[in-house]
Amino acid sequence: MPQRIEALAGSCVLIPCEFEVPEDQVAKLKKPAIGVWRKSSRRFYGSVDVYNSSHRQNILQGEIIGDLMQKNCTSILDAIPRNYTDVYYFRIETGFMYTFKDKVTINVIASPRKPQVTSMGMVMEGTPVNLICTALAPCPRLPPALTWYPPELGRVENTLLGNPDGTRTASSTLSFVASHLHHGDIVCSAVHPLQQGGGSERAEEAVALNVLYSPKNTSASVSPSELVTAGTTVNLTCSSDGNPQVAHYSWFRVRGGEVTAVGWERTLTLNLTEGHVGLYHCQAQNEHGRQNSTAVQLHLQASLIKTTLMSPQDQGEDDSPVYANISAATKLGFTANQSRKDLDEASVYSNIETRYKTGCFTNPPATTERNYQLYANSFIPSSR
Repeated sequence: MPQRIEALAGSCVLIPCEFEVPEDQVAKLKKPAIGVWRKSSRRFYGSVDVYNSSHRQNILQGEIIGDLMQKNCTSILDAIPRNYTDVYYFRIETGFMYTFKDKVTINVIASPRKPQVTSMGMVMEGTPVNLICTALAPCPRLPPALTWYPPELGRVENTLLGNPDGTRTASSTLSFVASHLHHGDIVCSAVHPLQQGGGSERAEEAVALNVLYSPKNTSASVSPSELVTAGTTVNLTCSSDGNPQVAHYSWFRVRGGEVTAVGWERTLTLNLTEGHVGLYHCQAQNEHGRQNSTAVQLHLQASLIKTTLMSPQDQGEDDSPVYANISAATKLGFTANQSRKDLDEASVYSNIETRYKTGCFTNPPATTERNYQLYANSFIPSSR
């Protein structure tokens, strides 16, 4: 018989028990045999018989599940109260009556102890892992239910084990192949049903699983995300999850089938020009591997430019606007040649791309000047 047992208030408790009788009393061990559990003292004075197998009503209901003829007095006492922490003695009444000297201390607790979970420390992604959670089961009729959180992490096997001292332990084994999804706290929960009131008591224990893995979920983002004009400051940021943390970042530009390394920091800052236009992706790396992000596009928004073109004319004025969509690397000039007396009111549109400096010339001066408004949607890269 164990010297000490822990019981949960409101639940049952298993008392493993065996006894020996003197040789001269063996013949007197016969049916009917009565088992008694005595509280506080082995003597009549100062003691209380909380259970007697011959009585229908007892202070504590219970059952002797052992075979007294085989000197096995293992018993279950039901719904033990919170204030019943004490020493207990077993007494047999058969052809002889005897209260045994061996005693057990039953410690009644209001809340269950936390379960125990094996610790794995650091494991590499792809490694098989077995986590074992155990919780004392003082009441084998209502053993604790063990569950794992987060749920569905792997295969679970639950068993009720016998201990060398005769007590019971609930055990749950969680088996899985480690991945980055398992990194972090894994919780084992033990729910102990109560005999009184139909309630339960819960206790939990968390274990930190440190899974080492290469970068995952690598992504590239652009700020600001909307279209911008030349000269705007743009930040490209690389985000990734790895254990250990990502130590190295690289940025690459893809243009015309050519891949060029353009940076080696988590955030790449550009003062945007036409030369920066293209696809960009980042690469995150730690000691266990590397991963590329999907590509993001950098491009410029056209800017509206208004100019005034001065031209002498033979007579009259014409306010017809001229529109040109141009991409210019240098200063532009336009020639307006008025060779007829009257110009119509129609607008003139032109899509022009030039990479050189031009001059603006007109016919020989006349008596009047004309004002022309020129509008251009222009991509004008800054100096590099």
